[in-house]
Amino acid sequence: MRTDMPLTPGQCDRSRGLLGIAPKVKMGLLTLAFFGALAPMPGRSDTLVLKNGDHLTGTVTQMEGGKLSLTTTYAGVLAISWDEVYSVKLDKPLVLPLEDAVGGKKLAVSGIERTSSGYVVTTAEGPKPVPPSALTTLRTAAAQEAHEAMLHPGWGHGWQGNANVSFAVARGNSETTSVGTGINLARPTRTDKTSVYYNTIYSHDGILNATTAEATNAGLRYDHNVNPRLFTFATTDFAVNVLQDLDLRTVVGGGFGWHALKQAKQQLDVFGGAVWTHENYSAVGKNAAETNSFAAMDFGQQYSRKLGASTTFTEQAYIFPNLKDTNQFRTTLNSGLSTRINSFLTWQTSFSDVYVTDPQAGTKGNDVLLTTGLGISFTKK
Repeated sequence: MRTDMPLTPGQCDRSRGLLGIAPKVKMGLLTLAFFGALAPMPGRSDTLVLKNGDHLTGTVTQMEGGKLSLTTTYAGVLAISWDEVYSVKLDKPLVLPLEDAVGGKKLAVSGIERTSSGYVVTTAEGPKPVPPSALTTLRTAAAQEAHEAMLHPGWGHGWQGNANVSFAVARGNSETTSVGTGINLARPTRTDKTSVYYNTIYSHDGILNATTAEATNAGLRYDHNVNPRLFTFATTDFAVNVLQDLDLRTVVGGGFGWHALKQAKQQLDVFGGAVWTHENYSAVGKNAAETNSFAAMDFGQQYSRKLGASTTFTEQAYIFPNLKDTNQFRTTLNSGLSTRINSFLTWQTSFSDVYVTDPQAGTKGNDVLLTTGLGISFTKK
């Protein structure tokens, strides 16, 4: 049969019809392929292989305290014992911080496999052996950055505390005005703690045209841990009391302390040291101006406790025996109660009591400051 015979008109029509459709089909297939390439691929996930052969999928977020956290769509967040994990394959690398014993570096790892001598981790540069003692923590890049910032915070970071202002006015049969403030700030880190406080009260009687209270106490303290229990401290305190004729009392000193109690909800520190005190008193009435400078011992304690989910109590007590005149001493007591109302508002109460055994003639040796009112709580990260 000849195969080179010309096609009949019908055959030509059928051939042109098939040839006319083919380019459209090709274009449709190309279009589908193009948009298919643009369409998002199904979400990938991390894979864990356990020692018993089970496979788990999800997103590994961290490994701390011997527990690997795996977020899943089918069971929420799972805490898996690291001792039961044989291997991990990560879609997005996690940070493995290494101890100084193995270089003090950080590795971005995308896989971990347990071996007879430790682990082999997969990095961008290739597989690397890691001893068991070095693989204790895995973090996301953001979590590692936050952790490093906590270890070495800038001076302006890490502050937390509260401040309050109270104001009272009475008119009619009495005309009194009272203003009080209380500020307590602290910047604790792993190795040290800086504390700042400021308390003041002012009260005026308009009928008597007399100031009935005007006093300020302020101070700065720095603690540095020598070891988990022992710490050293340096302190500076200032006091002004118009009704005691005290222009300014400055106290500078330092010493050693002991973390006697350190728990999640409460902490107690006891300490002792020495201070230098300098006092300036005004000449008022029959009292001549007076200046005192002397060394004193410093014994005290600091206590803090969380009361429930929203209230914190703090207390500090000190006694300063005068080494120049052993019959004289000074005591101070400061305490505060803070109840959180919302994310930034608190109800704050501050109490301060200062007692001296040798006040100026005609003045009392004990002064109490009590302020309470709405306050602001903040944390500077």
